[in-house]
Amino acid sequence: MKLPRFLAVSLMCNLALAAIFVALRQGGPTKMEAPPSAIFAPATLEMAPSLSVTNGIPAPVVPWRQIASADYRQYIANLRAVGCPDWLVRDIIVADIDDFYQQKARTDPVYVAPWQGADERRKESRNRSKKLNTLRQEKRALVKSLLGYEWDNHANEVWHQDFLTTLTFGFLTDDRAVQVLSLQEQYAEAGQNIREDANFILINEDRTRLQALYEELFAETSRLLDPSEFDELQLRAQQGFLIANDIHFDGVTMSREELRELVRISRSFQDMDRNEIIPFPPTSATEQERWRTAFDAQVKTLLGPKRFADYQRAQDFNFREIFAFGRQNNLPQTAAIRVYEGRRNAEEQADEIQKDGNLSPEERAAALVVLKATTLNAIASALGRSYDNYQAGPGQWLGALARPAEPQAGNETQ
Repeated sequence: MKLPRFLAVSLMCNLALAAIFVALRQGGPTKMEAPPSAIFAPATLEMAPSLSVTNGIPAPVVPWRQIASADYRQYIANLRAVGCPDWLVRDIIVADIDDFYQQKARTDPVYVAPWQGADERRKESRNRSKKLNTLRQEKRALVKSLLGYEWDNHANEVWHQDFLTTLTFGFLTDDRAVQVLSLQEQYAEAGQNIREDANFILINEDRTRLQALYEELFAETSRLLDPSEFDELQLRAQQGFLIANDIHFDGVTMSREELRELVRISRSFQDMDRNEIIPFPPTSATEQERWRTAFDAQVKTLLGPKRFADYQRAQDFNFREIFAFGRQNNLPQTAAIRVYEGRRNAEEQADEIQKDGNLSPEERAAALVVLKATTLNAIASALGRSYDNYQAGPGQWLGALARPAEPQAGNETQ
């Protein structure tokens, strides 16, 4: 098998550095997590010094052609015999396997005659997808049999490049995080295959298969991690519930333990891990309102009536807007609350005035002017010197208070 050039260079660097480390060993132990990077011209690989040090005497290193092998197990044994660390053995072997299966996945494009139509093209596409899926499963099985654990280079790239993934798995070591990610990718792909076979119209049989798949993933992940790690991973993954349901905590005082408990409670309503394999079924607005009410009831039990009122206020965009303005202008939270409540009361009163059929248009306009003036004074008192900035920014709603309501269609004067 052919070793990718950059990995071969990395290996030669390690062998050369090993000689230096042994020679300097008397000066004190040296610990390195990984070798430093080095850049070589293409020809340098053949010219690199083939030296190791034994008892201070340089000795020739085994040539690379005697290390590489078509038998992966022998290949691994040879790499370890010349002192390659486990992480480098893994990277060399997995990169070689990736290259091998990329070659296997390449096929000539299938020609479908125009008169064969869309059905034939879909059939060929499904066949191609099944072939690629079979190769991916075969590759994963081979990697696991050689390394003893799941490992996928794509998962490794995601781990090092995706910020949200880092937030979720950041408490794990690099190797453990990639192993879990590799496992999740495998099961997510299997779930996608089941959904594709069902044309994304799931019947009870499909959901049963997906449930079994989820339970397998749950069991394998729990075996890979210790109980505390597994619990932490579930909690971090479940935080997606807060984003998916637009839940906010602006101005809410909560301890870390209370937030974790709230996230834990949410799993009984929407399990975000399970949703990766078994998508949430469509729900009506009535059903959504029902489970959200039940969830809020548990939040109220957790926080108590006073802080639950703060929590409810945080779900209102108008409050979050003035809360953010207050923080930007170094205002106390009480100022944001006063402005928010003043706005809510003013808009409710304006709506009542607009709907009051006992008022003439002139009386309605006069009442709105008085309401606007009173509200402006209250807002200015709460914000102080920040009032002008507020009026020019998020406070533009003040201008609409004295504006007469638009006539409804069909009610215009003929």
